[in-house]
Amino acid sequence: MPRHGFGGLLTDLQWARLTVSIPRTPFTPGQTLLRQGETGSGVHLILSGRARVETTRTDGTSVPLAFRSYGDVLGESVLAGEGRARNATVTAMCEGSTAYLTAPRFQSRLTELNLVAALWRSVFERQDESDQIRIQQAVLPAERRLPAALVHLAAMLGEPIPAMLTDRPGVQKEGRLLRIPLPQQEIAAFAGLSRTSVHNAYTQLKERGLIRTGRQYVAILDLVGLEALAGGDDA
Repeated sequence: MPRHGFGGLLTDLQWARLTVSIPRTPFTPGQTLLRQGETGSGVHLILSGRARVETTRTDGTSVPLAFRSYGDVLGESVLAGEGRARNATVTAMCEGSTAYLTAPRFQSRLTELNLVAALWRSVFERQDESDQIRIQQAVLPAERRLPAALVHLAAMLGEPIPAMLTDRPGVQKEGRLLRIPLPQQEIAAFAGLSRTSVHNAYTQLKERGLIRTGRQYVAILDLVGLEALAGGDDA
């Protein structure tokens, strides 16, 4: 399974050396790994599983900001200085585990393994990701936002799935499987849409044979077709 985020920038040897001898901390679905507003003292490296990053607005509503998986680092903002409060809550979406390091130990390991530049690169890539999501919510017409959000999630969390059978022999379509529950209310907040708009968009995407949904997954059956739709090609 490929690593994502910070871990995706490291070689297998670098990742192994970074995580060796660090106790594994298991987590269960729904478990809070980091809590918004709390003062952090260390970071988690995701070794398996997936997690949702969300922020709580002043009116009490929660908005998903991102989704993280194997290789991602959580809570790196503590490296900016002691006493800094977490700006988001991270919740486990399935069973998995992390390697936990205190901020001083993590910084020491980064310096020892010459990985400081890789961490900063991952921070900048996350900022680019956040900017891209905000631009999609502000600029894209409503009918393109859900396809764009699903394409983004496929790049972050998608697992390859076998080419689906089609009505035309010999035609193969690239697919991705998102093994995460995506309630319509949650994906609506992530894509900047109303729940009704998401329901209608899901229905249209299913009718076009682009996706299939279940309680704990979203299967993208035709990634190229979905990318074209997100890009404004409605052919």
